[in-house]
Amino acid sequence: MTREIDPDLFARLMKLSPKTRHDLLEYFGQTSVPPGDVARLVKQHGAEGDGDRP
Repeated sequence: MTREIDPDLFARLMKLSPKTRHDLLEYFGQTSVPPGDVARLVKQHGAEGDGDRP
């Protein structure tokens, strides 16, 4: 089974801090998350300012 990610969503995900990105990817890998929820979570965490970014 092949699962692809939208290139724009991937770019937004990669702009998050390493810790936030790791946490989200771990969550996405362990649970079935609808595509709309993935985009919402990435947007929400990006809007929070990513305070742990170096």
